[in-house]
Amino acid sequence: RQRLVAGLKPVDEAIVGNPPDVPIFDILPVVRPDVIALGYDQEHAERSIRERLDALGHHDISVTRVDGLAGDLDGTRKIIAKILERGPA
Repeated sequence: RQRLVAGLKPVDEAIVGNPPDVPIFDILPVVRPDVIALGYDQEHAERSIRERLDALGHHDISVTRVDGLAGDLDGTRKIIAKILERGPA
């Protein structure tokens, strides 16, 4: 998934989240993201993340939740299969 997301044109870098015992905010000074994108099935609450970011002075970071996929592209394996099916560009 990380490689798929990293391959998208608007993405500079895709970083897999921290281990469960490490707060997500610890990596911010290193990464300095423009956007924190939460998966549709992640437990994190956008509002509480926004509040914590504001408290830490990270007012410029956007927090968004990615919608789940549907149809024939509803999973990483299906997306990869579709790309391989199409062949080289």
